Amino acid sequence: MSFTEYVEVFGDNILYLLEQHVILFAIALAAAIVIGVALGTLVHRFKGLGTLIVPVVNVLQACPEIVLLALSIPLLGIGISGALIPLFVKGVLPILRNTTSGFASIDPRMLEAARGMGMSPAQILLRVEVPAVLPIVIAGVRISAVMLVSVLTLTAYIGVDSLGTLILQGISRMDTTPLIIGSGLTALLAVTVNYLLFGLERLASRRVS
Repeated sequence: MSFTEYVEVFGDNILYLLEQHVILFAIALAAAIVIGVALGTLVHRFKGLGTLIVPVVNVLQACPEIVLLALSIPLLGIGISGALIPLFVKGVLPILRNTTSGFASIDPRMLEAARGMGMSPAQILLRVEVPAVLPIVIAGVRISAVMLVSVLTLTAYIGVDSLGTLILQGISRMDTTPLIIGSGLTALLAVTVNYLLFGLERLASRRVS
């Protein structure tokens, strides 16, 4: 079957798998952002937590994705929960690191000036720290996002529909057409996400400067 014929016959399925991949990506990235920013903020506020949290996250980051998936199956079963929870963990570390680095890079004189103006801790966080940290955090989100787009193709190995399903079909059937379509759409999605977040990062940097 030619490339054109394959797209005509399986076009609806390709769009469905792309939609599922985007949904999985959005859920995984949102969870990674929430946990990464929260942990990064805690590590910055309470220095002692860094010696506990960072090594654990580093170990999880170092584990191959397929190993995390295999370990999650006995605990979470085969399906979306078994795929998303171990894989979004891979996106936490860049966000955690950048959040911590962003807070550490804030000039202490800015914080002293804010306190001298009578700002409360909440006002200092929202008006001084968050705008200063935002571009760095978005840079970490961009790294995580690009990584998650590709990593989520592995969910096909445990029965979750994604662009990885096309790649797996191409490998198992020795058919290059679904393999090229799945790989191409994954790469295109990764590049698109990268440029969108890069533009958002530059916009946040301009507002800070």
